[in-house]
Amino acid sequence: MLLSAGRLRSQEPAPDTVPQRDLMDVLSRVLRGRPDSVVVKPAPKVVLSLLPAFGYNPANGFLLGVSGNAFTRLGPPETTNASTVTASVNYTSKKQFNILVRSNIFGPGNKWLSQGDWRYQDTSQPTYGLGPALPESYKDEMKFKVIRIYETLYRPLSGKLMAGLGYHLNSYFNIVDPNAEQGLPSPFLDYHNGQVVTTELSSGLSANLVLDNRDSPIYGTDGYYAVMSFRTFPKWLGSYTSWQSFQTDFRGYTRVGPSKRGVFALWTTGWFTFGEVPYLELPAIGWDTYGRSGRGYTQGRIRGKNQFYLEGEYRVTLSRDGLFGAAGFLNLTSTSDTLTGGFERVDPGVGLGLRLKLNKRSHTNITLDFGWGHQGSNGLFLGTGEAF
Repeated sequence: MLLSAGRLRSQEPAPDTVPQRDLMDVLSRVLRGRPDSVVVKPAPKVVLSLLPAFGYNPANGFLLGVSGNAFTRLGPPETTNASTVTASVNYTSKKQFNILVRSNIFGPGNKWLSQGDWRYQDTSQPTYGLGPALPESYKDEMKFKVIRIYETLYRPLSGKLMAGLGYHLNSYFNIVDPNAEQGLPSPFLDYHNGQVVTTELSSGLSANLVLDNRDSPIYGTDGYYAVMSFRTFPKWLGSYTSWQSFQTDFRGYTRVGPSKRGVFALWTTGWFTFGEVPYLELPAIGWDTYGRSGRGYTQGRIRGKNQFYLEGEYRVTLSRDGLFGAAGFLNLTSTSDTLTGGFERVDPGVGLGLRLKLNKRSHTNITLDFGWGHQGSNGLFLGTGEAF
C-alpha cells in the first residue's frame, strides 16, 4: 500500500499543562543530570535523526540495525504537508539482511507529491498455502531475495485529493523451497503445477488516487487517509507473466474519552488480483508497505487471490506527561477460497500493547504488542511507530 505524509503538529501539552517527556529526556537526566521534564519547543525546519533500529516479530525474529530519518516542510505549514525520508539497514536473528528507503515528499503548497519505496531483502518466511489460515502442519519455510523499486508522482486534483502515476518493480530471485527439495507437500510447487521456479519478476505501471487530511502521519489523532491504486504488469515491460491488481486503503482517527487522551484508529483495506499472478505477489498478511497488518500472525501466514482486512485499535496515554501509553486492537482478515473463490471465513487477531514515548515532537512511540490469531497463531511484535 502507498502511504503519504500528512500535516505534522508538535504534541501539545496536556490540558493540565504538565510538561511532556520522552525517552530522550529520561536518558538526559540519567546520563547528564539534566531535568527530565522539558516543555516541547517548536521543531526546527529540518529534523535529522540517527538511531539504533531494533524490533521483534515472528517472521524476522530479533532485528538490530541503524535507522535514519529526515523530517522537513518545503513550504508554509498552512499549505504544505510534512515531508519525510527514512532509511534503515538491519540484520535479524533469522539471518535476514534488509536495506529499506522510503520517502514521502510534498512540494511547496502541495503542488506535487513524490512517494518512494526502495528495498533489498535477503529474507525468509513461512508459507502455508492459499486461502484462510491453515494449521501449523502446512508450514513451508521458504527463502528468497527481493529487490523492490516503487516510485509514484502525484499532482493535486481538487482540495487535498491527488492523482498520480507510478512505476513498480519487484524482482524475486534465489527462491529456495525446502519442502519441494525434500519431496514434501509444497504450496509454492503446487501453485506452479509442479514446475520448479527460482525467480519471479513483475514490472508495471500504476494509476493512483490519494486523499490525506490526517493531523500527523506518525501518530494520527484526527482526520483520515484514503488511497486507491490500480497496477498493471504487462510482459512488454519485463514481467514474466501478465497480471493486474487493485488496492484500496482507508484509515481514520478520532480522539475519544472525557480528557481526549484516547484515540480510536480504524484501518481497512481491499486487495484484489487478476491474471497470472506470481505466488509471492499474491495478497498476503503482513505484506503491506510497512509490514504491520495482521498482528497475531506471521507475515505471509494468510495468502490468496483476494483479501479484505479490517482493524480497530484504541490507544491511550497512561501518564500525564505522555511518557507511557497502552493499546488494544482487533483485526479481521477474509481471504478468498482457492476452490470457490468466495470469502467464506474470517480469521481474527486480537492483542494488547504498551507504549513508551521515543520522540515527543513527532509523537513517535516504541511499541510492544502481543497478538493472538487463528489456528494457534500468536506472536510478539516490537518496533517503533504505530501499526497504522
